[in-house]
Amino acid sequence: MSAETVSATVMHQAMATLSANGKTFYWASFFLGREKAAVAALVYSCCRQLDDIADNDIPDKEDTRRMLCKIQREIVQAEPSGIHPVASLFRHLIHANGLDAAAVTSLLDGLLQDTHLVQFSHQHELDRYCYRVAGTVGIMMCAVLGVRDSKAAPFAIDLGIAMQLTNIARDVLEDACLARRYLPVDIPVEALRDASASTRTLVAEAIELQLERAELFYTSGIAGLGYLPRGSRVAIYLAAVLYRAIGRKLRNKGCRWWNGRVTIPMKQKLLMTILALPVLVRILAQGKPAPGATHNRALHCNLKELPCADM
Repeated sequence: MSAETVSATVMHQAMATLSANGKTFYWASFFLGREKAAVAALVYSCCRQLDDIADNDIPDKEDTRRMLCKIQREIVQAEPSGIHPVASLFRHLIHANGLDAAAVTSLLDGLLQDTHLVQFSHQHELDRYCYRVAGTVGIMMCAVLGVRDSKAAPFAIDLGIAMQLTNIARDVLEDACLARRYLPVDIPVEALRDASASTRTLVAEAIELQLERAELFYTSGIAGLGYLPRGSRVAIYLAAVLYRAIGRKLRNKGCRWWNGRVTIPMKQKLLMTILALPVLVRILAQGKPAPGATHNRALHCNLKELPCADM
């Protein structure tokens, strides 16, 4: 799908959404080229709109669930009626760009989880949630970037999961205010909101564990960059490096989650981009598939029967 196939207003709104809410991705998009950056912004905007629906403050969450289920049906129905704008955009992306419809519906499954009480008890639950809300976006981006080899999908999933684990580690306090506890640690959400001294160390240790796991997923995702067309590798590598830096900065600060969200300032992003140039040269020179890019199946031990995760 090109910029000409949607209205200028929709394109402007999509880029504005990316700029305001996905600053790391917005910076990386400058290295994608105009056409791919525009489609990537549309995908991001659609995902963001769905996320906003799931996060709304309507007291009766049943209304929210009905809306998300309606959108989910409209995306896959042959002839949907009363189609929601975001469902219409996703259908367009599926037909024009080959987005995986199963990945899109799995994304909605994850957002539906957010409309219920979220207090994960096991790593299995967290991994499957991360797949649904972020690994699926990796699958979608394969289509956006023109990836033809299905072997790329597990690596793309891993990069999405790594970023979502970073989000969860960064946003513990913010999520607790929404009555959500993604970390599989036996602490009530109320205690997270209070950030009492008795919970700080235990939660910090749980964050440290998830950031260690995120490192494994980042390593895998970056190992699969050779499957990307060369014109897309710089943007995806930079997005990975800059997002990974959020988790590393949080770890360097002792995982002090009660101090609020950790960010990477624009000056630091620029410096990291410059310092990444030698690695980028090597990545651009890589053949396809990337040397030694055999996927580590152990990373997907909790993702059985999910689309593209068993490959």
